[in-house]
Amino acid sequence: MPPGKSKIIAVRSTKAFDSAGKPQAAVVTDLLRTGLQLLGGIADAAAALAAYVQPQQTVGLKVNCLGKRVAVTQPLLTESLVALLQQAGVSGDKITVWDRTTDELKSAGYTANMFKSGPRCLGTDAVGVGYSDDLYPIGSGGSLLSTILLGVDVNINLPVLKDHSLAGLAGGMKNYYGALHNPNKYHDNRCDPHVADVNALPEIRRKNKLTIMDCLLVQYHGGPAYNPGFVARHGGLILGADPVAVDFVALAILEKIRAANGKKPLEREGRYPTWLATAASEKYALGNASWEKIDLVEKLI
Repeated sequence: MPPGKSKIIAVRSTKAFDSAGKPQAAVVTDLLRTGLQLLGGIADAAAALAAYVQPQQTVGLKVNCLGKRVAVTQPLLTESLVALLQQAGVSGDKITVWDRTTDELKSAGYTANMFKSGPRCLGTDAVGVGYSDDLYPIGSGGSLLSTILLGVDVNINLPVLKDHSLAGLAGGMKNYYGALHNPNKYHDNRCDPHVADVNALPEIRRKNKLTIMDCLLVQYHGGPAYNPGFVARHGGLILGADPVAVDFVALAILEKIRAANGKKPLEREGRYPTWLATAASEKYALGNASWEKIDLVEKLI
């Protein structure tokens, strides 16, 4: 790959759902394994994770559970990743699956004891967890951060591809709003430059090693909360180490799904995510947001 380019993998299957429309565990696992193999350029998916996580490190898996059981990070995907991390040598007691609240996790199908081999699954609001005592500067404001994020060595971002009524796109970078005690403070001007400000925070930038975006079920309009009239069965994942490039590719997929379902481009609705270009700008340098700087590998399995 040429220097300066970001490798992004988009994998998809037409067999991701059963006849009732539920994601199939075996296919989701195949999608994850294939994506990691392509990203790492090796045949062993667990070994590919070694580029991002070492066995001695503690690992956070930041899911997104705002969309109840539909427009959420599917538990099947998270379970598959946990299994691969353990195959890569990360012991279960070093893995934490987390989101903002315990109730949101529960509504999405996550439970405290869903992992039998040690990983924790909990919200920042859980007893004994909570937010930092110190305020972290973000742009012109400041926030308390989840002590779960602060307590892990590495975080793997497991967002969902969704439309957002203000930001245009609720993907990977926006998912880190779930690490803040006051995310409502960062939504004016279509979240620009706030998404970039949040992801530029050293505690996030340093720990955010990999994004695996759930695009199995896509909330293509009316998001970010679950809106049953606008959900598409896309059956895919997007993987990459560059958080900006992952969101850039996700935006293209979202726009394609919107067009196929008769929706206007986000720009025509006044919701184009300009924060992507801001995040890629020289000031922030969080990643790439142009096709010339992205090596996109697409695979249908």
